[in-house]
Amino acid sequence: MDLPILRHLLISYDIGLRLELLAIVLAICFLVFCLCQKFFPNMLFGEDSEFAGYIYNAMGVVFSLVFAFVTVLVWQNYNGVSDAVAKEASTLNNMYRVFAAFPPEVERNGKAELKSYVTTVINEEWPLLSNDQFSIKAYKELLSIEDLVIHLKPQNAGETNAHQQLLRLTLEATELRRSRVYNARFALSPPAWFGLVSSLMIFLVFSCLFQMKSKRIHIVLIIFLSSTVVGILYFLVLFIHPFLGPLAITPDPLINLLKLSWVY
Repeated sequence: MDLPILRHLLISYDIGLRLELLAIVLAICFLVFCLCQKFFPNMLFGEDSEFAGYIYNAMGVVFSLVFAFVTVLVWQNYNGVSDAVAKEASTLNNMYRVFAAFPPEVERNGKAELKSYVTTVINEEWPLLSNDQFSIKAYKELLSIEDLVIHLKPQNAGETNAHQQLLRLTLEATELRRSRVYNARFALSPPAWFGLVSSLMIFLVFSCLFQMKSKRIHIVLIIFLSSTVVGILYFLVLFIHPFLGPLAITPDPLINLLKLSWVY
């Protein structure tokens, strides 16, 4: 399931993302603050502020634990995808080198198909990953490489060993591509994301229900609290989708194959 609002935020540039998050959080907090202060004064914590403060502190601790757990999950997912992309490039490079163990015609065809596949992944498939899609053309080209490797007929012991190695690398490259395509989505499912955001809003709204002598000081405290929370939320959002946003994973490892490793 897609998350249009979150996707829109991630399309923004780095500073714009943080400003939009801050604007959304502050707008909600100030709306609740004004409504409660003006229309629901009986809901405010006056003489009971001390006891409400205990609950508020407990809510902060519980929310921090949940938020930290979710952030670690998202961070691990992002790092896992990034490592898989680098490993995929390394596997393709190893396949390219192993093709040198076969006759010139086989080597030429194998290397040409690998170059064509990597070019398609960079130019066509990578932009699609940000929309949780993949390239049919790239998939067909990978199947063509698999078919070439499977139907190779080794002529001697050296080619037999190289063929076995090439089969293993081909299966590994296929699995790494499948992992990359599967993880081209938001790391949190919509229910989990909704639960996290709703918990955050409850925590911030609760801070608006205290009755203070100076409303101006209360507003300043809400601004500082919201800014701090947004700063933490900002880092979570940055890594929520591995192929979308200011820190989206790039195809640089694959580009380096065409520009450096496979030039010679």
